[in-house]
Amino acid sequence: MTSNFPGSARVVIIGGGIGGCSAAYHLAAMGVTDVVLLERSMLSSGTTWHSTGNMETYRADPLVYDMVRYAVKAYPALAQETGKEIGWRNVGRVHYTDKEDRWSVMQTLPELGRARGIELHLITPEQVRERLPIIDPQELAGGIWIPSDARVNATDAVHAFAAGARAKGVKIFQETSVTGIEMRNGAVCAVTSSSGRIDCDTVVLAGGLWSRDMAATCGAQLPMYALEHQYIITKPHGINRDLPLFLSYDDQLYGREEVGGLMIGSLDDDAIALPSAALPQNFSFALLNERWEQFEPYMATAMRRFPLLRNAQIKMLLNGPESFTPDGQMLLGPVPGATGLFAACAFNSNGIALAPAAGRFVAQWIVEGEPSSDVAPLDVRRFSPVQAAESYMRRRAAEIPGFHCRMHAPDGDYRSARDVRHSPLHEQAAAAGARFMSVNGWERPVWFARQDGSTFIGSVAEEVRAATEQVLVVDRSADVKQLDAADRQDVDKANACLRHLPGTHDQVEALVRELAWHDGQRLLTAPPDQESRVSEWLRRRHGAAGDTQTGFSDQTTALALLELHGPAREAMLSALSTGNGIELKIFRDTTNDSTLLLAPIDAAAQLWQHLLALGSRFGARCGGYFAQEALRIRRGVPGFGFEATPARQAQEVGLGERGSSPAPPLPRTHAPRTLVALESPMPYDEFGSRDVVICRGEVIGELTSRVRLPGWPATFALGLLDPQRWQRQAKGAPLETVARGKRWPLMLRDTAWSADVAARIGTR
Repeated sequence: MTSNFPGSARVVIIGGGIGGCSAAYHLAAMGVTDVVLLERSMLSSGTTWHSTGNMETYRADPLVYDMVRYAVKAYPALAQETGKEIGWRNVGRVHYTDKEDRWSVMQTLPELGRARGIELHLITPEQVRERLPIIDPQELAGGIWIPSDARVNATDAVHAFAAGARAKGVKIFQETSVTGIEMRNGAVCAVTSSSGRIDCDTVVLAGGLWSRDMAATCGAQLPMYALEHQYIITKPHGINRDLPLFLSYDDQLYGREEVGGLMIGSLDDDAIALPSAALPQNFSFALLNERWEQFEPYMATAMRRFPLLRNAQIKMLLNGPESFTPDGQMLLGPVPGATGLFAACAFNSNGIALAPAAGRFVAQWIVEGEPSSDVAPLDVRRFSPVQAAESYMRRRAAEIPGFHCRMHAPDGDYRSARDVRHSPLHEQAAAAGARFMSVNGWERPVWFARQDGSTFIGSVAEEVRAATEQVLVVDRSADVKQLDAADRQDVDKANACLRHLPGTHDQVEALVRELAWHDGQRLLTAPPDQESRVSEWLRRRHGAAGDTQTGFSDQTTALALLELHGPAREAMLSALSTGNGIELKIFRDTTNDSTLLLAPIDAAAQLWQHLLALGSRFGARCGGYFAQEALRIRRGVPGFGFEATPARQAQEVGLGERGSSPAPPLPRTHAPRTLVALESPMPYDEFGSRDVVICRGEVIGELTSRVRLPGWPATFALGLLDPQRWQRQAKGAPLETVARGKRWPLMLRDTAWSADVAARIGTR
């Protein structure tokens, strides 16, 4: 044991790459200096050292965009603070395409960039060559010039974060292998290592592709897996050192200048999965064997696009492992099943760009209880336990790099790791024309194809019409169903009530429907993407007492759940209830103007057959997720992950109890929001989200959900607005949004829900 090795610490960080060192630095910057960072080899010796260090500053996703913009400010400031040179170079980037559909999308970006505060310039093929002289522009449709994009030396950035953390009191131990994480009563209590045991109540997993194995030592599961990732480096070839970065999702290539030569990497289809057990125990500052047969198709494209490669000498084909997740986004935040365990790993080839903000968010989570942004899209709890299985992750991870290079329809989905979990009505729905998307391992019906060959959007419109004029039947058996055994006599006995599961500041940790059950218990149901959020909230509420009379139990696979919409559903239910012999529970949901039917799983097929038999009499048709989303948005009801999120307090979105005392404010600079229902004349038949809302040139919020279907008079939307900024601009001033490269007016509209929200938070 090292003589100065501590026996206890408030926080132990596992991993000395960019994620772990960023977390250490940001914890210390927030005043938490009783922090120990353990690195099994040397700092930056894992994934970080072979990172290209490219900083792509424009991202379509608003959260990731904000995280990268934070990094752009943080890196130069870190270099100045520590006196460490990190190789920061603001060279810009050319994002080019030879596809007309991609070029059409690119043409919409400059206006959106102006609204978000970033320069994005459309450039012609010849202008692409002016910026990027190495390219042959003949096949190109055009491109985008992003002057704010930059590059940084990854290893130097790690050492700068480490230096800043050490200067503030953090202890860093290299050549120290972690052997396990210990738990007591469901919470972290210690970390064991080759240098000794450290008592602690908080652990940050930032160990790269080994984070999965570390989590497993205390029974926790992380849905991540390593892939082989390759790029070539040429010998010097007279390339200008100020050559911009370049990227093409259509070519599945990215690159930059490298010491007078070129570095060009691939974003592979069918990437090669790599279990951590296949690596040597001492794998550090190390590489995998070259895979030229894997890289050859991308090399052929690169040689066609960049003719100088035909004569350049290849210095090396670098092959290094990187970790990926089921949806191509990193893992961040509290790990389910282990109180005090946090993840900051599986960056999906985005570690250098995202780690500064990720380390900051984890530090805020530990110190203040919540991060300063809505990070739900990156939260570990977005996944279910089945997705952490090696068989699942090995298949899914291999598809991620190539999948995210392509443009997808709204119902576009992964082809791998499918058919893991089925509703008891899966075969019946498929026979009726269901099209499925995978959600946490479940195959969820999202729309139903008609025999007349209608398109996706046309079919969804017909489903919504049935819900408006006749009856729509939706199979929601994949929804999580947790029986909360705590005695709750206040639960509405007849109606399903929309409830939030509150955090410590009454923020929306999950959004459920609450149903009265036996003996004062309640059944909580929620879409399958909230499975881990609901079960983890109940675990923390009940301690470790699951599956007992004082705890909770999972009823998801024990109960079938159908939801009916439409004016004829009551008549249909009256006909259904006549001698059907099914043990059926019926609840009205006034919020969504629907009716829920719950039955034992073995009665699901019989219930479905009864409904289909009645269908022709009542004009019933089958529907899916997209129709219900359209109905929700039109009614103005908040959805989890869109309007209702862990970054929003319940009353902001109309979920708090009327007249109740306001919850203590979130412990951060958190501008409150007002939920509003809006409409716009934009004519696009489509679903959308995360569009800016502008008032007199100032961004005052965002559209969180929007939809227009064929035959609708307008686009309907929901938005979250900053009431102070809105007030400053004077209510009544015109509101606008940006869609498809144009600005469109927004008008407030009244729904029962939006009016109630306004009454609760005093905005009307």
